[in-house]
Amino acid sequence: MHYTIVLTPTIQSEKYIETAQSLYANLNPSYLLNQEGTSSPHITVVQFDCDSEDVALQVWKAMCNQMETQNIPSFAPPFSGVSFIEGVGLYKDTTWVELAVKRGDENSPIMKVHNAALSILQSFNIKPLNAVGNDYRPHLTLARIALPKELKTWPRSLFEDIGPFHLEFGMSDEQWQYAKSLGTCELGFLKGCQAKRS
Repeated sequence: MHYTIVLTPTIQSEKYIETAQSLYANLNPSYLLNQEGTSSPHITVVQFDCDSEDVALQVWKAMCNQMETQNIPSFAPPFSGVSFIEGVGLYKDTTWVELAVKRGDENSPIMKVHNAALSILQSFNIKPLNAVGNDYRPHLTLARIALPKELKTWPRSLFEDIGPFHLEFGMSDEQWQYAKSLGTCELGFLKGCQAKRS
């Protein structure tokens, strides 16, 4: 069986559902937050498979005990914007629409909860199914849609044949835009860093 530990809104579920319904219901959604409870607003902390419901419940009880031991109170996730993530594999040709959450460092509330869940799964010798650690990307999914061409304003070439990047040093203008290169460093090569001479 598939199990998941999630963060759910205590009082604001409606606004996420209403927004998802009003913005994405007409865009051929294959996932859409709804009132029926089949797609409830949540931020995944960890997902796992477990053949035994008893063991899964022990994992949950251990998680609750850990939250009490660490004294982690309810918190408001720091949302940082909306992300459009292109689906892969089974989800090819769809786009996930998500409220991105600023993850923070290991001491942020969301990372404390995530790391506690990972530790508990490890103690039961269960592997998480979702991305973890530095790859963990907390978010609240609003919908998975077939993005209309009118909205898909970015060309596919932005993601393909990228080529390597190098490290560069320079100056920013008063609006913090990168304005002038003062030197480059080829990463992974023996060329070293080069400063431009004025």
